[in-house]
Amino acid sequence: MEQNRQIMKKALLISLILFLGTTSYSQVIKGSILDAETKENIPFAAVYFNGTLVGTTSDEDGAFELDITRFASKPLTIRAMGYEDRVLESIQTDESFKIYLTPRLFEIEEVKVQTKNLAKKRKANLKLFKREFLGTSRNQEQCKILNEEDITFNYGSDNRIVKAFTRNPLRIYNGALGYEITYFLDKFEYDKNNSRLSFTGDIVFNEDLAIKQSTNESYTTRRKHAYLGSCMHFFRALWDNNLEMSGFRVVRISNDISTFGNPSNEESEVIVKYEDIVMEQDENRKYILAFEGQLTIYYESMDESRVLFLKPAVSFGKNGFFDPSGIRWYGYMAELRVADMLPYEYIP
Repeated sequence: MEQNRQIMKKALLISLILFLGTTSYSQVIKGSILDAETKENIPFAAVYFNGTLVGTTSDEDGAFELDITRFASKPLTIRAMGYEDRVLESIQTDESFKIYLTPRLFEIEEVKVQTKNLAKKRKANLKLFKREFLGTSRNQEQCKILNEEDITFNYGSDNRIVKAFTRNPLRIYNGALGYEITYFLDKFEYDKNNSRLSFTGDIVFNEDLAIKQSTNESYTTRRKHAYLGSCMHFFRALWDNNLEMSGFRVVRISNDISTFGNPSNEESEVIVKYEDIVMEQDENRKYILAFEGQLTIYYESMDESRVLFLKPAVSFGKNGFFDPSGIRWYGYMAELRVADMLPYEYIP
């Protein structure tokens, strides 16, 4: 009996130490968002870490509070309608923030769709937008944009390029993966002539914690399927120097990127190793180095992906983050869109 009491005491002591350990390292920042010109408070501004479940909005007085424990070393983004975005690269938790936003000089002009011709055009553009933005995977079938009315399109003379704009962030429900998504669209352009797509923006996830166990199991299966072979999976494996064990094979091909889709001569393929393409900087960031020729990525039985580097070096992080402006994807990874995205907190 006495031995059992001693075991229980030790268990309680360990639990207490663990609890104190986690709470003592909790980092919460507080601050307010203000207009840089008028110094007035800005209500309902978004404060978040891009690609994560961590975000909040300022209240009616422009005040906000956010737990940054897991992402203290990452850039913090602040957005508000009618203002330029602000990104804080370094955050100190021992001070109260006053963040000033600069009013935008130019706003998107709203296009009223009044004629039948424009209404027909909008319907076609919206269908194209959802296909290219959400993707064509099975996950897309259970994705719904909740505020489609906030999306506007260019109706100029150039019908080749479809451009989409939003005044408000897009609110998306992903019923396949179990996330509510807020997407801040910065740019969307689709060239009908060569089927080339370019879209950029920030994404914040929100998970429904009140879901049924059976539904949660379905989410777990679909999330893992979306993760395996994805960009996030690849960069996490690359960070750990664990590509082969994770199911990836990376080769260098000397042919031009324009030959994508054509069978390549096996003799032109050279296995690429970690030390060939990675430059280590610190505990939070590494770089994948560009080189001449194609970088081709194979993952198990999935279709291949190929990489065209747009920068000499592209930064990436341990959680799967990478600089999207430095890479153009082709093949499987290029087909993964918003419907297939997961937050950086995701662990299979």
